[in-house]
Amino acid sequence: MLSRKDKKQVITQEKKIIYGDEGLSGKEKEIGQAVQAYTHAAKWFEKNVAEGYRRQARNSRYLSIFFGVLAFMSMGAVLGLTPLKTVAPYLVRVDNNSGYTDIVAPLTAGKKPEQVQDEYWLATYVRTYESYNWSSQTSNYALIKLLSHSEPFTEYKNFQLSSKGYTEVLGKNLQIRTKINNVVPLRAARGKELQADKNIKTYQVRFTKTILDRNGNPDPQSQITHWLATVSFDYNNPSVTQEDRWLNPMEFGVHAYSKTQEVKGG
Repeated sequence: MLSRKDKKQVITQEKKIIYGDEGLSGKEKEIGQAVQAYTHAAKWFEKNVAEGYRRQARNSRYLSIFFGVLAFMSMGAVLGLTPLKTVAPYLVRVDNNSGYTDIVAPLTAGKKPEQVQDEYWLATYVRTYESYNWSSQTSNYALIKLLSHSEPFTEYKNFQLSSKGYTEVLGKNLQIRTKINNVVPLRAARGKELQADKNIKTYQVRFTKTILDRNGNPDPQSQITHWLATVSFDYNNPSVTQEDRWLNPMEFGVHAYSKTQEVKGG
């Protein structure tokens, strides 16, 4: 930073450059005007030109920040929308015997917990109801009794204790293996007179029965049969003992059970 003495020397040198080495007497007014004009020019430059460039630089900086933020927001929006559409693979399954078609959902497709629970209990019930093995028939009989209301169990008991029952017909030499193919819920009836109990659900269960010998091999004299069962049930079948509650904690109970054999197509 220049001192006052140094500033005077600089001004004196500038005057000499402009007016030469000759005396400056009588030229004070002209010098003052020149200095004043120079000062005004410097102020005008500072106010108009330099300030304009500073304003442009400031605006450019703000615009750079704005567009930078906008670019990051755009990238975030694109990442949030990716993928814009998904491909949901599915398989249409056609039953070779009945011609029934259904859609096989991928393994990642989610189901409601209630539907998963219904499918589990229905598959367990139908598999137990329709399967037969001499060594486990007593356990199957007890489980059907536990998972049924009075009327369905009475029908099951009368059949099993008759001359056409599995124990009487198949004995120890043959057994039945039941495979559940699908479990499909049916829509509830719309009319109020048909809605006896809103808690009762109805499903259709398709299954296949294969007669095996005592070694677990398919019986050559029997054919594989395909069936369709209609099951109505609720979760209002409380157990009496703690052991029964362990087997049926959800109080699952079947109200009605019927089945028809599906005819093989030509």
